[in-house]
Amino acid sequence: MDRTERNLWSAFIDESKANRSYLAYAAKAEEEGLPEIAEVFREAAEGETRHALTHFQTMGEVKTTLENLRKVIEDEAAEFELIYPRFIAEAEAEGRLDAVASFRLALAEENGHRERFQMALEKLEAQSGRNGGSAAATTTPPAPTEEARKEHHELHTEKSRIASLSRIREVIFGMQDGLLTTATLGAAVAGATTSSHTVVVAGLAGALGGMLSMSAGSFLGSRAEREVHESELSHEAREIQRKPAEELAELVEAYRHEGFPYPEATEMADRVASDPDTWLRTMAEKELGLNTEVALSPSKDALAMGSSFIVGAMLPLFPYFALSGAAAVVSSVLIALVALFTMGYIKGKVVKRNPLYSGAEITAIGSAVAAAGYFLGRAFPA
Repeated sequence: MDRTERNLWSAFIDESKANRSYLAYAAKAEEEGLPEIAEVFREAAEGETRHALTHFQTMGEVKTTLENLRKVIEDEAAEFELIYPRFIAEAEAEGRLDAVASFRLALAEENGHRERFQMALEKLEAQSGRNGGSAAATTTPPAPTEEARKEHHELHTEKSRIASLSRIREVIFGMQDGLLTTATLGAAVAGATTSSHTVVVAGLAGALGGMLSMSAGSFLGSRAEREVHESELSHEAREIQRKPAEELAELVEAYRHEGFPYPEATEMADRVASDPDTWLRTMAEKELGLNTEVALSPSKDALAMGSSFIVGAMLPLFPYFALSGAAAVVSSVLIALVALFTMGYIKGKVVKRNPLYSGAEITAIGSAVAAAGYFLGRAFPA
């Protein structure tokens, strides 16, 4: 499941929960003789319903009526035969008679719902001439296969692997930027003056300034990202501490949405919640999309960016130490192009693209930028 799909599902759950909560608050306001406030709650509840329906439809969960009937029959059967009986047993064991009464009231209606849906399904199948078999025969969604479980595990390891490559991308980006910046600057200054000394001084100044700028930018950006992650984790930790039952229910729902049957989803959630750190880490990943196992290091990111930038920036400058005029410019550009192609090739390998195409692409862009810089320098008076 990608992040957007997960976010849509979380939004649907939150909007649906808000709708029911607002209606309950409206009923309480009416009971206290506050009809105007009750109306505010009801209007908000209607808005939350619209939002929830939009999210639900966007996820593609609203299918044909035939498919919808079959799904709700399975869900109702699971609630009647598995979920509510378990809720009642656990509430009785804990002495929560109020919860037992609430669960029994819902259970009394679940079987009636299933029977009505079953009758509607049979009628629709008869009218359409399709006989899809008894949809009530399956009371719970099929458990994930061993292959599916393996793929699910690999998904998490892939997240860690991709996150660990972020510093490689910093290196590639820094060196690429250093090559382009210095090659362009050198060509521009060489086009405006015949002094190799001037080109070297300008190139070194540009390389130093670029290194400091890129390092600072990488450090501040990485630190800001880490602070956002820490803030989100702190908020999630407070939610777990303040509303543990609600957070545990969300975790169960997340596992059910991944295809696990309710008993297994509940068992998994209970196991995760038994350890506070594991619970927080799991909720952060499933609800927020954060991988807490990969720690962000602003100083290391800044070092990788700055060092790669200065290395890339120095390569096009070397010819100007020994050559002058057109020979220095051509040598500098050739070195930059070869280095750019190498960077593009490596980047293609990293992002799983055609490395030759990626190398040619970045080389073409670099050539255009260097040529533009040279002719820009020629356009100014010496």
